[in-house]
Amino acid sequence: MPASLRSLPLAHQVTLGVGVAVLAMAGYMFYNWVSTPSYALLYSGLDDTSLAEVIDELDRSNVGYQLEAGGSRILVPQQDVYRVRAQLAAAGVQNGSIPQGYELLEEQGLNVSDFRQRIDYQRALEGELAKTLLAMDPITKANVHLVIPEDALFAEEQEPVKASVLIEPSRQLTALEVETITFVVASSVEGLEPTYVTVADASGAVLQAAGDVAAGGTITNRNLRMTRDFEAVLAADVERLLDSAIGEGMATVVVRADLYFDEPATESETYDPQSAVTIKEQRIDEAFTGSGTPPGGVIGVDGNAPEPDDTIDTYDYSRSEVVSETGIDRTVTRTVKAPGRIRSLSVAVVMDDGTETGAVVPEVTEVERLVTAALGLDTTRGDAVAVTGVAFPAPDVLEIEEPEAVAEEAAADPMMTMLPQIAGGAVLVLVALALLWMTRRGRRRSEPLHVAEAAPNALPPGGGGAMESAGTTALAQAQQRPSPAQSADVVGLIEKQPEEIAVLLRSWLADRR
Repeated sequence: MPASLRSLPLAHQVTLGVGVAVLAMAGYMFYNWVSTPSYALLYSGLDDTSLAEVIDELDRSNVGYQLEAGGSRILVPQQDVYRVRAQLAAAGVQNGSIPQGYELLEEQGLNVSDFRQRIDYQRALEGELAKTLLAMDPITKANVHLVIPEDALFAEEQEPVKASVLIEPSRQLTALEVETITFVVASSVEGLEPTYVTVADASGAVLQAAGDVAAGGTITNRNLRMTRDFEAVLAADVERLLDSAIGEGMATVVVRADLYFDEPATESETYDPQSAVTIKEQRIDEAFTGSGTPPGGVIGVDGNAPEPDDTIDTYDYSRSEVVSETGIDRTVTRTVKAPGRIRSLSVAVVMDDGTETGAVVPEVTEVERLVTAALGLDTTRGDAVAVTGVAFPAPDVLEIEEPEAVAEEAAADPMMTMLPQIAGGAVLVLVALALLWMTRRGRRRSEPLHVAEAAPNALPPGGGGAMESAGTTALAQAQQRPSPAQSADVVGLIEKQPEEIAVLLRSWLADRR
């Protein structure tokens, strides 16, 4: 043990040892935490066969892994996820949940029958559709089955193409997401109508039955969603306005809108007579002068021209005909009104009257005026607004956040999971600084009196008696005409160890009494 540590008091030595042990333990735990790799998901939803193949390949490659969810999920170090996936794909090991698509067509030979070729194409198309659905975030598994009948001789005898989709979502799907799945599948198969697509989940619930997606039903659902979104936007605007006028949470607003989704189209065609311009003109002039009947006339029944009449001596014939085509300005106007026009709006507002909360609220008429101006209500169109004041309960004391909610927020926020490590690192730094400060303080307190090296009459190191004897000698010599060097030594000793000199002087004064 170094001399500086042996000179420390026993309590300081014990504290220093405990601090070093705690620091070593914390450093070891911190090193283990830093050196432990973070695991990320490699594959999920594996069957037993695929899981065994993946584990064998990972063991052969000396890659660490972890199993979760009863063996259906396998995790590998985060920095090796993509490399391991590429390595498994090169080795021919695939996730059992990923179906095969057009890869099936690569294995066909030259002697494949028409029936086998048609079945392989149908299987490949089903696999590609399943891959497309798996690309959606909420879907973890997907199977698609197609019924493609053979081409009939007559079009009216052709059977429709049908499809059934079985999915396993990670959460409950919305109506819009189910509709998206239906249209994606229907648009990917030739001759498949959305009406003949059935969508179900792994729990057995039918999300979309065949025949439900009719043209009118689809448009009605879309219009309903558009109406609800429009109403929610208007209600949110009015609530923000009332929050600034009354107070936050002191009013509830409900908006109902009647929207016109028809698309009427009108077409008009106008002409400008002042802009007439001759485009094409044809003129015919005929003249005949002579005796007999002029050639021409209507051919007879037998197909021969009539005989000329020789009784007429002379004949004068002329004919002039002009055929012209005139063009004028023509304007065709087609107007289609966009859907979503407002027929009428109805607004209901329930606000606090201030009897329980003591809040200062405006008059009902003032609130009606604000709402009318904010939404642009028109009474001639049939718009209506109703404002009612009720007694809202007084706000309670701030609720204590539940531990489960705190845990959920910590799980949702990655920084919350890092707080123990950050706190551990801060404790390590504080312990190190405390140990350094204690060591330096102990050195200053236990520094011996090196007076003998500075001057022959300085206080020697050792116990109190030796120090008192040396101080008495130094004082006696100081009373006798001390030399300048001795005086400088005594002054330096006093400046260096003022506390010890003060204790020594108090003991001398007490002895003299």
